Amino acid sequence: MEKIIFLDIDGVLNPVHYMNAMYKMWKASFNEIKSHDEYGQLFFYQNCEALQKIVDETGAKIVISSTWRMAGESEMKALWKHRNLAGEIIGITPTETAVVESGEAEFYDMVCRGMEIAHWIKHNNFTGNYVIIDDTEDMLKEQEQFFVVTNGYVGLTLKDAKRAVEILNKTN
Repeated sequence: MEKIIFLDIDGVLNPVHYMNAMYKMWKASFNEIKSHDEYGQLFFYQNCEALQKIVDETGAKIVISSTWRMAGESEMKALWKHRNLAGEIIGITPTETAVVESGEAEFYDMVCRGMEIAHWIKHNNFTGNYVIIDDTEDMLKEQEQFFVVTNGYVGLTLKDAKRAVEILNKTN
């Protein structure tokens, strides 16, 4: 059975406390300590290790649902390869524009991240298991059982990863 991780980045792989600490270290070191690369803010290695655990234990592929997706699918794939991150990116969720234009919502401000994910699932005829990993609870009611909410200050933990693995490996 195919498995998908709908992955947010800020607050998941790039937690607030880490971003703030890296910025302060970069500034205090007079730009010597690296906090960015050509793709943007570097991700916290422990959050990336937790993602690696999910991928290793489930074989899940990744769809980026983060605002980072605005850079485009090819840019996200290049970032993943450059940073040697876990998993294979197979897509990005649509913007609110695509959801409204499809008639699934009437106004742009009515579109939540959960609707963008539902749109991707519907338009890709996806019928496998999935998990949504995000630090904001902007999901649809029917997605709650597939949702792992992270603490945006610390990001994806091994406890969160264990829950994601349980969701992805669940048999119906």
